[in-house]
Amino acid sequence: MSNSDDLGSSGELMPGQPGFDEMLAQGNYDFAKTRFVRTLTGDGVARIVEHAAARRGKLRAEIDNLRVLVRARHEAAVEHARAYGQILPHRVGKTWIQPPAHTEKMGASYGSERFYKLAARAAKEYVEIRDLLAKRRDQLITMEVDLRTALDEREAALIRQMESPRGLQSALQRDRCSTSRIRN
Repeated sequence: MSNSDDLGSSGELMPGQPGFDEMLAQGNYDFAKTRFVRTLTGDGVARIVEHAAARRGKLRAEIDNLRVLVRARHEAAVEHARAYGQILPHRVGKTWIQPPAHTEKMGASYGSERFYKLAARAAKEYVEIRDLLAKRRDQLITMEVDLRTALDEREAALIRQMESPRGLQSALQRDRCSTSRIRN
């Protein structure tokens, strides 16, 4: 009998095959252990999650405000670039603006320097706010990853502690105490 015949078509052990009962018992044990750990750490985890949610809420509010500000600054930058482009269209591109040449500052293009400075300042403000928004978004993503990592590490540390003889004995003792309180 080949190895593929020992396992089901999905590659898993099937009922009645050797090792199935052991695998089932191990899975039940792992599930019970995880449920027990989460029961023990529930209050601590809830406090950590609430604190993170408060920080996350503040950061999300700031991100929402920055989005509105980015839109406004973008519109202002585009408006100033169009105004400068009306005077010197060859100095304005889709994603760039160039200062006027010395000869373009006089005659019919008089005042182009002022329009250029307004457009350049508006573009600079837009880029600063856009970069700040990107930084806050990265902070939010990092915060989520750090929270998930901290919770997973906390759970793994408790599981490691439980797997030691002393930890298992204290877990069993706590379990006995909690079941006796429930019965009374």
